[in-house]
Amino acid sequence: MEELRQVFLFTNLDIEFIEYCPLPYINSPDYHSLRQNCCVDVFYILNGTAELMFNTPPSRTLSSGEFIFLNRKCTDYFIVSGDGDAVILHARIIPHGLYKDLLLHHGLYNRLYVLNENNSDILPAASEMIKLLLNLKKVKSGATLFLEPPITLFFIHLYLNEISGSLLPFNNHGQQFSKLILEIIKNPDYPWHVKDMAREHCMSTNFFISEFRKVSGFTPFNFLKKNRLNKGRLLLEKTDIPVSVIARQCGYNSHASFSFYIKQEFGLPPLKIRKNAQSKYDIAVSEDKR
Repeated sequence: MEELRQVFLFTNLDIEFIEYCPLPYINSPDYHSLRQNCCVDVFYILNGTAELMFNTPPSRTLSSGEFIFLNRKCTDYFIVSGDGDAVILHARIIPHGLYKDLLLHHGLYNRLYVLNENNSDILPAASEMIKLLLNLKKVKSGATLFLEPPITLFFIHLYLNEISGSLLPFNNHGQQFSKLILEIIKNPDYPWHVKDMAREHCMSTNFFISEFRKVSGFTPFNFLKKNRLNKGRLLLEKTDIPVSVIARQCGYNSHASFSFYIKQEFGLPPLKIRKNAQSKYDIAVSEDKR
């Protein structure tokens, strides 16, 4: 259980909000925005029928029980409207770390997905999950902190699986790589070598890299690098562990090497990342005391 909790923490998925959606819901293009969006908006038609238009006509009619998954870009035009009986839940999931990278990679061209009766095997579970997520947001308890991550992870995996076919794999290679990916996430300090991993999977190095990319969206080297740096940033923001110790825990031999790659990836040196996180925490605490 503790290992699962740690993995959820490292993937670091947040729910920005879940609420009943006011209709019509309209998102117009924002050509002045320089921010690269990385979130998944989940719309669930709880009751009635809805009309969806994404970028260009015609619109599409959706029925009660169906879902819309949207990884919106600033240039997209998106409208959801409904009849007089329409009730729609809207949740926004903010991924960080590896899941953010996967969304940016796979969502370049496949940004909208509708889950409907064609997915009859998964639709009932998704319906119960979104309702549970709403209830968890209403009930503030310690259990909520543990239950929210696997639920949000369910929706992110569902979305990524449909737009890319690269997650939740069912072939033998996919199952093998899923275990390997979990081990890499859990053990970033291990001296991973691509040739050794390929040999363990009885593959040539080039074929191993190709198959690994199909499952994860990244080469083994880039996946390992991003995992190490994302864990490093998380430890910088959430703990007071010395930077040199974090560097070793993330598989770097020196403080200098870790600092170089952290700054290259996030634009800030380790101590600045820690200072910014502490400032945000202090502001949040002061606001709670008002």
